[in-house]
Amino acid sequence: MKFSLVLPLLLVAANVEGNLDLPHPLALASSFSHIYHQLDKINIGNCSLANVSISLNATKSQLPVPSTNLTLKYVALGRGTQNYSCPSNASSDSKTTVKPKATGAAATLFDASCIASSSLALLHEIPALISTTPIGSLAFMATLVAQGTRSTNLIIGEHYFDTDGVPIFDMGLSGSKSWIAASKIASSPAPKSKSKSKSCDDVPWLKLGHKKGKGIQEVYRVVTSQGDAPSTCAGQKAMIQVDYAAEYWFYG
Repeated sequence: MKFSLVLPLLLVAANVEGNLDLPHPLALASSFSHIYHQLDKINIGNCSLANVSISLNATKSQLPVPSTNLTLKYVALGRGTQNYSCPSNASSDSKTTVKPKATGAAATLFDASCIASSSLALLHEIPALISTTPIGSLAFMATLVAQGTRSTNLIIGEHYFDTDGVPIFDMGLSGSKSWIAASKIASSPAPKSKSKSKSCDDVPWLKLGHKKGKGIQEVYRVVTSQGDAPSTCAGQKAMIQVDYAAEYWFYG
């Protein structure tokens, strides 16, 4: 099945750092080549989301369900950083009690519609897989997959915060004019991770609503992996970037 080829490709990128036999770029190319040629006649983009629905029952306090008048427009995997700041002029002693302040996030959005339409269980495994994968490796992989499958670009959008601190989701990289400046409707702590090897906690799950934009009315950030701030500013730089990944579901 076509969705099953996506996970091996992600694993290739995720394990590049562990390949000690070849330099990094050569290791990626060598690992990718035997998979790439299998994708020639497969299209893994633009799958229907008509029968796909979001599951919100994994958290103790469930997020509100999507509004009934909306339909699912995109399912994406976001990979980027959650950003925080610490006071640069604080003493070392005071930093032990000061918590980092959230200053926004930045992420690349990868098309996950085919995975969502084929296997939600597989989709939910991927954020933990890619949260520590170098973003350059993922972007390179997505470009090659799109070329090899005659698909549209699998990098479909970007997420960032504007100068007023408002979260923006822009799907322009998909060729769409859809975008949203969002505001938080609800938040729920992420479920406890089964992995004991993580260096930080997972950022909360969110439901976001529409402030302005086009084509998107509600956004969910769910199945998050990493991204939470250090507990205090002790030993931290003034600006902190914490790697994370998540599923993003867009309704309009």
